Amino acid sequence: MKCSYCNTEATNQNQVICEYCGSELSKKEPSKNVTPTSKIYQFLEDTGLRDLYQKIKKSLKE
Repeated sequence: MKCSYCNTEATNQNQVICEYCGSELSKKEPSKNVTPTSKIYQFLEDTGLRDLYQKIKKSLKE
């Protein structure tokens, strides 16, 4: 089985969760070409905090 997010192959065939990123594993290749998104960016997007995060990140660089 292969992880659709990080493209890691599972060592155990009965495994359903990726050891590396915690995503659900699929038995075949994903049908669509998705770009991997880290869990933190996905969380920020879902909660609406992405803009605040970008502002903080930008101010820390300056």
